[in-house]
Amino acid sequence: MLLAFIAFIAVLYLILFSLWGNRLMSPIVEKALSSGFSTPMNVQEFTLRHNRFHMIAQDDFGNTLSTQGGFSLLTLRLYAHYRLECFRADGMNPMRVPFKTVGAFSGGIGAFNIRGNATIFGGDILYKIELHRFHLSQLDLIIDQIDYEPMMHYLDYPSDTDTQLSGTVDLRGLDRRDVMGTIYLSTQTKRFSPTPIHEDDNSTFNLKSLLADKFGQIKPFDVNVALDASLEHAGILEQFVGLPLAGALSAQGTLSGDKTLLKFKASSDVARSNTKFTVIIPDLEPSSILLDLRNADAQQTFELFALPAPITGQISAYAELNATAGTLQTTIRKGSTIPDILQQHYRITQPLIHFDADVNADISEKGVHYRASFKSDLNRMDIDNTTAHDQMLRELLKTLR
Repeated sequence: MLLAFIAFIAVLYLILFSLWGNRLMSPIVEKALSSGFSTPMNVQEFTLRHNRFHMIAQDDFGNTLSTQGGFSLLTLRLYAHYRLECFRADGMNPMRVPFKTVGAFSGGIGAFNIRGNATIFGGDILYKIELHRFHLSQLDLIIDQIDYEPMMHYLDYPSDTDTQLSGTVDLRGLDRRDVMGTIYLSTQTKRFSPTPIHEDDNSTFNLKSLLADKFGQIKPFDVNVALDASLEHAGILEQFVGLPLAGALSAQGTLSGDKTLLKFKASSDVARSNTKFTVIIPDLEPSSILLDLRNADAQQTFELFALPAPITGQISAYAELNATAGTLQTTIRKGSTIPDILQQHYRITQPLIHFDADVNADISEKGVHYRASFKSDLNRMDIDNTTAHDQMLRELLKTLR
């Protein structure tokens, strides 16, 4: 019996760790890699010894994976260096765009660490990933000068800009579903040209589908993540908000809560204002939006929406909106018209007018009801219960003239 066991161990050792055994195992490894990457793979080099290994594999398109390292069968720990070069957008390339990554991994069943650097979209990403029992636990990224235009093309959105994206991502507690961390993003833009807004049907995309598992179930979670964004040109967001934007934009916010109630609270100094913005998300379905904008510069506000500014002054607004109704209160103080802009871009002939204005809008499924007052150095006007945009504008222009 003992001799049979010793013979079995000897045969197993020869199959697993000898040069002859490695040649026998190469087709098995090749088949496993082909199945894992869903593309034919060719193992060019394969060496396995009792405490170390080495492998180079390539697909039919020239994309190459190489790795070498060591392991311990007693402690079930593994360490290795790896290199993945995908210069073709086919085969085993998971990104479908050219990229390269080099790194190392180490650990065992309890904890596993992966560190490396990836080159993609003309920039670099330093990454550190920690797994607990093979579940993602911690994610750290340092993003350096990623080209925004090819990234948008990868997402099937049009873009014409030289914008570069940089930032950091630090998320922890992912395995416990108690996520905490920070996300900071910044952009540098020297050239930006607007592109047609891409028609995108997001009817099938929502938070529930994003967070659900393969059985459609959403496990309990808690989240508290701080976000900080600084954009040199807000126009790069045009495809996501569905309208033209321009000018610089910075904002800070926090996403906090659980699956029963999420809140996204943000603040910004956009257009020299003091702006606060809140989105309430019960049961993972956005239900209401609160906006409090105070003392924004009128010219910069128009420029933010890529519009020539026809007035100067200070704009304040307060809005409460939900899926079916809402209210919007807008005030303009120390306002002045800009006759040249009104004539050139809006085809309106007006003298210089100094004014204050208040406009309230009640929004419902039946339409929009306006209440407004306008006081200028020419006249005073009050509008009550106007139900159409064009009617309100006609009454306003009639008074200004």
